[in-house]
Amino acid sequence: MRLLLAIGLLLASMIPIAHSGVASISIYYNGTVVAHFQGITSFTIIGNNVSELRVQGSKFNLTGDVLQFYNPNSSITVTYQTSFQQGVVKGSEPFNATFNFLFPPTFTLVYVSPSPQSLKVSGNLYNLTLVGDSFNIVYAPVSKPSSPIGEEDLLILIALVVSDSVLAGLVIYLYRRGRVKRVEQPQSEPRVSNVSQEAEEEETELTQETLNDRDILVLEAFKQGAKTLSDAVKATGLPKSTVYRRIKKLVRLGYLVERREKGKIWYEVGTPHGEKSEDHTNV
Repeated sequence: MRLLLAIGLLLASMIPIAHSGVASISIYYNGTVVAHFQGITSFTIIGNNVSELRVQGSKFNLTGDVLQFYNPNSSITVTYQTSFQQGVVKGSEPFNATFNFLFPPTFTLVYVSPSPQSLKVSGNLYNLTLVGDSFNIVYAPVSKPSSPIGEEDLLILIALVVSDSVLAGLVIYLYRRGRVKRVEQPQSEPRVSNVSQEAEEEETELTQETLNDRDILVLEAFKQGAKTLSDAVKATGLPKSTVYRRIKKLVRLGYLVERREKGKIWYEVGTPHGEKSEDHTNV
């Protein structure tokens, strides 16, 4: 009996303790990374050549490619610009996280690990969701983009890519030829109500004082050299109307400054109202 009890205690000690923290990391194809944490003590930087690093909600220390948080129990947001190896996005963390990879339909997926949890259309971008402590995504540009396909179809394609490398070639071929039929919206679900609900949710976001992922993506586009509305649309891949509303919000909060001269309008990066510039060196 004592021997069985000792063996049970030994096996229990070998079982890893689940991390109680929450982590959601959004990775955009253009190199923008937006991460939200709570209960996480450290974060391993994803990508190379990090710039525009910004940490909200906690003091921090950056050692190599690891961020150490001094206030892990608070709500922490990390944003930065980075670069990836051509056609490859991968990362590894000491905790389980939800990884969101956002990419335009001009890219096709070649390999995805772990298996995707979901895929949603966000504006003109696909949002691929993975869950785990690491991820590896290989993608390639499509020379001649085909017509858009449905979410369900694309999830099936991704599952085939992950499960069988032989089928991957056929999947890519069908995707480029546009032979996959587009999923139609069920007639029982009124499209107008969905659009109205989305518009109300976006209107609520625009009145808030904090920035969400789309606000940050538009702001990063201007930090990287965009000057006009058209520049921001090309840099982010978002619809023109969405970018316009985000710009107006950023101007209202002081993140952007609107300039006008001889009928022309452009924008410059400003200083947010009531906020001082932060020192991104070790704290």
